[in-house]
Amino acid sequence: MMKGAKQLRNMICNILENSDAVSGVTLKNSPNSSTLLLDRADGKGRMTFHTLFPGLTLAFIFVNAPVWPESDENSNLKPLLINYCVSGRSELLLDDGSYIYLKENDFCVSEQTAQKEYIFPTRQYQGIKIYFDLPLLLQSCGELLKSFSLDLPTLEKSYCGNHKTYINEADSELENIFQKLWRLSERPSAFHLQIYTLELLHRLFNMEIRPPKTCGFYTETQVEIAKRAAQILSDDLCQHIPVRQIAERFSVSETSLKNYFRGVYGQNISTWLREIRMNEAARLLSDTKRPIAEISEQVGYSNQGKFAAVFKKQFGFSPLEYRRSKNLENR
Repeated sequence: MMKGAKQLRNMICNILENSDAVSGVTLKNSPNSSTLLLDRADGKGRMTFHTLFPGLTLAFIFVNAPVWPESDENSNLKPLLINYCVSGRSELLLDDGSYIYLKENDFCVSEQTAQKEYIFPTRQYQGIKIYFDLPLLLQSCGELLKSFSLDLPTLEKSYCGNHKTYINEADSELENIFQKLWRLSERPSAFHLQIYTLELLHRLFNMEIRPPKTCGFYTETQVEIAKRAAQILSDDLCQHIPVRQIAERFSVSETSLKNYFRGVYGQNISTWLREIRMNEAARLLSDTKRPIAEISEQVGYSNQGKFAAVFKKQFGFSPLEYRRSKNLENR
């Protein structure tokens, strides 16, 4: 038993200490939890870890950044993982070279860990991650699991036996359980975290397993094409480059490019580009004194009236009202 406790400490402590060694990431310990804090020029985030049973740890994740770097040492660890996306979008490069994407209300069960870094294409992510050290959990909590009729090796085989990673949208019952856990993220209760996690495992074990969502997986080439297309489109917002022209540049069909783009960014190209344009316009209105007509042209709208209408739909203010409100805030 003491040996098992030491193994758990090594796994969890190694994950945390390896992360603490990454530039921009700091570890803070408290009596009931440990928190990794991300603080870099391009954004911030935190992951708070709660050990619920020996061999089972749950983390709440809050990120406002494009990337969370991962240590090479952690990339080599292979705990069984459950991930759930509360909001935002997460990209993970797996150890077999494939990419998966989690969007809001997606969950995955995986024997694979992220390589190099976690990427958040929308720069925002909130979610839950559950780590399992199955040998220790079975050793220390075998009777408890048995009383809940939880055969975790069978659960692992059922979800990960074919492809190592299973991804799908949570049904209403799973979503309800994940949301009960999430509501404890700011004011955790050890008892309720334990009960809801056991309820989650019970549901996963007893529900009918639907075929995995294959559209959640993309190759490195497909992801690279989508990201390069996004870079081309956003490099000069006053230009209107046809999607067909970009697709021809990468020797793929226009439909394929659109599918890759939606897979990576969770939006079609026109919606994504409109938001990029409006966000840049909002920045220019707030941070500069440039005329609104000039800003309109800079973000790709030769018709100032159309620009104002799209901007108001996005932010609820006309460009002039938005600038005035930001000026008041900055006084």
